[in-house]
Amino acid sequence: MPKLSVWLVRASLIHMGIGFLFGSLILHHKGIPIYIWTWKLLNPHIELMIFGWTIQFVMGIAFWILPRFSGEYRYGRVHLGWWSFALLNGGVLLTAASAWFASGWLSLVGRLAALGAVVLFVVVIWPRVKPLGGYAVSQNS
Repeated sequence: MPKLSVWLVRASLIHMGIGFLFGSLILHHKGIPIYIWTWKLLNPHIELMIFGWTIQFVMGIAFWILPRFSGEYRYGRVHLGWWSFALLNGGVLLTAASAWFASGWLSLVGRLAALGAVVLFVVVIWPRVKPLGGYAVSQNS
């Protein structure tokens, strides 16, 4: 497994653990109200679970499993993949922090960083997407 995939999957599992923790605190508060601040964890919980865990996990597995090139640069432009990794994690953290601090501009910057990460990842992965067998299968045959 390439190093970028390992780091994407590891980071996604860390986001999953923190997201589960936030979700369990929110669920506990719904049953036994103790701390009013737990409702501020709802948006960070959603952000961590959707973008931090799910999308990052899919990116890591896609980078690993899609067909590779022959030659020295088997995975394509990996440096752009690392930028995508950094932008996605930074965007998730900024958006989660914006919910805690009630900052709209921080949320916008975080969302733009996540969007940039996805666009960069598509640029990295797109040349490796091929039809099965290397040719297009027509629907008539």
